[in-house]
Amino acid sequence: MKVTDIPGLGSFGVFVDDVNFEDNDEWLEIGKLHLEKLVTIIRKSGLTEETYHKTISKWGRDRLNHIYRLFKKYSWAKGDAIKIYFSPFTSQEDKEVFEEYARIRQGGISDKYGNTLKISGMRDRDGNRIGMFADGELLWHSNESGDITFTPGVALLGVRGMTKSCTGFMTTTDYYYGVSDSFRSELDEMILIHNFTSGRINPGLNEPQDELMYKNMAPIENMEIPMVIKSPGGIKGLHYSYNTVTGIKGMSDSDAELVLSEVRSGLEKYTWDYWYENDDDLLVFDNTIVQHRRLGDTTNRLALRYAFDYTYLQSEPYQPYYQEEYRQRYIDNLTELASSREHNEIQIPSK
Repeated sequence: MKVTDIPGLGSFGVFVDDVNFEDNDEWLEIGKLHLEKLVTIIRKSGLTEETYHKTISKWGRDRLNHIYRLFKKYSWAKGDAIKIYFSPFTSQEDKEVFEEYARIRQGGISDKYGNTLKISGMRDRDGNRIGMFADGELLWHSNESGDITFTPGVALLGVRGMTKSCTGFMTTTDYYYGVSDSFRSELDEMILIHNFTSGRINPGLNEPQDELMYKNMAPIENMEIPMVIKSPGGIKGLHYSYNTVTGIKGMSDSDAELVLSEVRSGLEKYTWDYWYENDDDLLVFDNTIVQHRRLGDTTNRLALRYAFDYTYLQSEPYQPYYQEEYRQRYIDNLTELASSREHNEIQIPSK
């Protein structure tokens, strides 16, 4: 395999070419490199819809927090979405979420590909979108950004219609270490307030998808999450996802906007857009201290997204937070999530 640095992302980001996916040792070696570099692009991967899930799941287990919270809510169904959907005891709102979930999930209700989701604005014969997100551009965001137990990794495999579009990345670590000591200390103590705002990522979602995005991005109103966290590889940076941050704890809206605007301005130099060279390019990226976006023509575009933890690459369970209060909140929320029948193998940190 060949490894080269990606320009424009500061100290992070690598291209990895000529990968032998059948060599497990090599694939795990790439995984450990990925933890250090945050953004990994494998051009012309050769992976198919069938081999993609098998390959990326060697790094960690898939996660889809909002769906598993529904499984816990309807625990009598024992993880059977069909039973929940057709039950007279299921709310209409939850039925619509499950219906959308089945539509955008690769393999539908089948567990063959785990919780691999289709990312596409394409439509089926009935006019329904087959994948998550509508047509058009996606603004800077990270997935589940307003969820204290956000899933730390994302893998995106192109399938078709990719080469007129790009996925952009914004890293935050170089900015964090480049500010003054006093401002860095302020960032260390800063707690961001997260809420879902319709259209803030992708204007034009249909109503069921908008509801799914709400559950995915910021399911709890005014969620508090520290600005400064660490990635699964131990890299310190900012968990500042523009789409869900609505304020700073203990600060007026006007003062918070001044601070957040300064941070956004400083982060601009650490952005870089990858325009797909091949339909089967594989992009794997950190979802903790890196933001991503989508630009370009998405007509007839289809990609597959696998959101996952790094269970099989880490010696200890991931703990993103530094402040004791939020460390404990993370453990409590993760423990609750793990109590779902479908998520009982989640690794929970001891402190």
